Amino acid sequence: MTDAPIPQQNKEAHIRLASASSGGGDVHKASVRPWTTASGVAGELHQGMDSAVRDLGHAHDGIKSGTAGFASAAALSGILGGWEARLGAVRDSCKHLDGALKETGVKFGENEAAVKASFEGAGTKSKIDDYSRAR
Repeated sequence: MTDAPIPQQNKEAHIRLASASSGGGDVHKASVRPWTTASGVAGELHQGMDSAVRDLGHAHDGIKSGTAGFASAAALSGILGGWEARLGAVRDSCKHLDGALKETGVKFGENEAAVKASFEGAGTKSKIDDYSRAR
C-alpha cells in the first residue's frame, strides 16, 4: 500500500468513510461483507470437521472386537486418537473463528454507521466544508 502524496499547503490527515467513497484510488474501501463471508466459511469448515470426527469414530467402531490380539488393532487405536485430536482442534478453531469473525463484522458495521451518522448530524458537514474552503 502506498501513501498518496500530501499537498504542501495542507499536511493534515484526510479521513473518508468507506461508505462515502466515490471510488477514488487513494481511499481505503472496507465493508462488512468480507467479515461475514469469512465467518460463513469458518462455520462450514466447523461443520465439515465435526462430521469428519464423527465419521472417523464410526469407521473404527467394532475394530477392537474383530481384531482382538492383533498388534495392528492397538496401532489403529493410537492413530485414531491422534487424528481425532487433530481434527477436533481444527473443528474447535473453526467454531471460534466463525463467532469471532461474525462479531467483528457486526461491530464493524455498527461503527461505520455511527461514524457516518456523526458526520451527517448536527451541522458537522457544513463545518467541515467551511474548514475546507478556508484552506
